Amino acid sequence: MDRQDEIRDFIRPAALAGAALALSLAIYLALVEILRRLYEPFRGFVQGVDAQPLRYAAYGTAAAVILLLLLLRPRLIRRRPADDTPAALRRLQSASLVMLVLGEIPAVAGLALFLVAGQNVDFYRLLFASLLLTFINFPRRAAWEEWLKG
Repeated sequence: MDRQDEIRDFIRPAALAGAALALSLAIYLALVEILRRLYEPFRGFVQGVDAQPLRYAAYGTAAAVILLLLLLRPRLIRRRPADDTPAALRRLQSASLVMLVLGEIPAVAGLALFLVAGQNVDFYRLLFASLLLTFINFPRRAAWEEWLKG
């Protein structure tokens, strides 16, 4: 098996997972828009809740995820000298999946904030953060090939 086939075998599941996570972001957006239209004006499912602490928690979670990704990324994708090509590709695949899943967290926090308190603008901001993280961490063949070269 040549290197291109090996890369394809490892990148395909990571790319499919990334696409599924991106699709879930679109589903969150559709859910928010449907709820806004059905219950106009949508003020959340929990009436009388103070949204400010929830906003701090959602944005703090997003900031923590971004910081965590910045700190973890170099460690996750560090190649060990003893790794052969399949082991290195497994490591890169696992790192891609972890980073993609972590990138979903801001949107989930924004969705929770919207469902509880009806904060749609905050949801859009946090969704944008997740979209950006998904775009940055989406597995790309050229990057994987360059990484394998060392």
